[in-house]
Amino acid sequence: MNRFSRLTISLGVIILLSAPMEGQINNTLYFMHGVPQSNRINPAHQPKCGFYMGIPLLAPLRVQVSSSSLAYGDIIYPHPTEDSLITFLHPLGDKEAFLNLLEPVNFVVSDLGTSLLSLGFRTGIGFFSLDLTTRVDGSIYYPGDLARLAIHGTDDGETYQLDGMGVDLSAFEEISLGWSGNLGENLTLGARAKVFFGMANLSTTSSALSVTTSQEAWNIETDMMFNASIPFGEVMYDTEGMVDSVAINEDLDPLDPFAIPGYVFNKNNLGLGIDLGINYRPIDQLLLSASVLDLGYINWKDGVNDVSYQMEYEYTGLEINPLGFSDDFTFDDYLDSTLTELTDSLMGGLNFSAGQAYSKRLNTKLFLGASYYVTPKINFGVLSRTDFLNGKITEQVTASANFTTGRFINLTLSYSYMNAYYKNMGAGLSFNAGPLNLYLISDNALNVVFWPQEARAVNLWFGMNMVFGYRQFKQKKAADKPLIYTQ
Repeated sequence: MNRFSRLTISLGVIILLSAPMEGQINNTLYFMHGVPQSNRINPAHQPKCGFYMGIPLLAPLRVQVSSSSLAYGDIIYPHPTEDSLITFLHPLGDKEAFLNLLEPVNFVVSDLGTSLLSLGFRTGIGFFSLDLTTRVDGSIYYPGDLARLAIHGTDDGETYQLDGMGVDLSAFEEISLGWSGNLGENLTLGARAKVFFGMANLSTTSSALSVTTSQEAWNIETDMMFNASIPFGEVMYDTEGMVDSVAINEDLDPLDPFAIPGYVFNKNNLGLGIDLGINYRPIDQLLLSASVLDLGYINWKDGVNDVSYQMEYEYTGLEINPLGFSDDFTFDDYLDSTLTELTDSLMGGLNFSAGQAYSKRLNTKLFLGASYYVTPKINFGVLSRTDFLNGKITEQVTASANFTTGRFINLTLSYSYMNAYYKNMGAGLSFNAGPLNLYLISDNALNVVFWPQEARAVNLWFGMNMVFGYRQFKQKKAADKPLIYTQ
């Protein structure tokens, strides 16, 4: 038998050993056609080579953290008169400015990861790509009134509605096969089929939380429901029906490295998806494009539990009698026992039960782009991005200036509107040294220089590829279509 901590550790081990978590698509990458993995953001993009193969774990290595409302500088900032840092909770901090930034429901999206396999090759019927990617898509939702309650305290006889708190976390493996082909002189279509193998999932299906206050007590009521897929553990109950422990599967306790693939490629948690893309050039200087990513779902069947958190609890505060303490029962002992009792009471409303299979859709993304080529090696682009989260829709806009010397260097400078924040300065650099292609891309890397405390999102892509057949592709392109403007 193993406690919840063992369950958490095992989940972490599986995720960390399978890869460093995958990040969301980088907007600046959309205009960097010199990077082979630009086909990840639009399947219609064709790399300008005959063959590429990514270096495992570095094709690419990527990370993103995004907040809908708050930046680092909204929480921690310089002391107004001293050479030190303070938080918004400091007596000189601006608590009201902090609270005014919060929406009724706020969210944080954190995605990290890498690809284990990434390769592509050109044929007579188009360009094909194959990718094996470990992904972790996660979102946390929290109500703004939760911070107001913590900062301002409570008014007697008031009821605070804290609905909307929740979490969506999915860890899964993705195998994808992509194709891009030309239809006539000016139109390119692309598609990528995906198969998903779910490792673990936790998702909120309903969330209601209220706190009613008085001078005598706080009355806390919760009614929350979750779906969970825990393929590597079994929840055990005591005689009263309460969660007693979690039994970790024998091949993971102690950890057997040979068992990991069975949980990473779990065919019982199977899903399907598709990406679609189009490039259209109405005139030589103008390229219009669109793509939709992650149209799909995962059906979770293995280790499924229904989790409920339903409780009515009256909190009357702490009663401290200094005369009641002694060497055998100190204040620390009293505080420890009181907090343990409070925690047990709050956890008493948490119940697991065997659940039915359920499906979760992926966070779909829609991109609309346009690029104008001043010369064959200089173009300016604009991109609209829409993310469809769980009940939320977010919008981003990116403008970019793109320069290339041909094969050797590709440089992009970008400016983005993200998460209601206007000052996101990004850059992308890709260069080739012989067959080795290296790139480093971020939508907000320059914020570290100009506005380090204001950014609400941070993302970074780093990749390494072996690229071949550029010269043959260029010669063939010139022979087929002697235009100076190319995609």
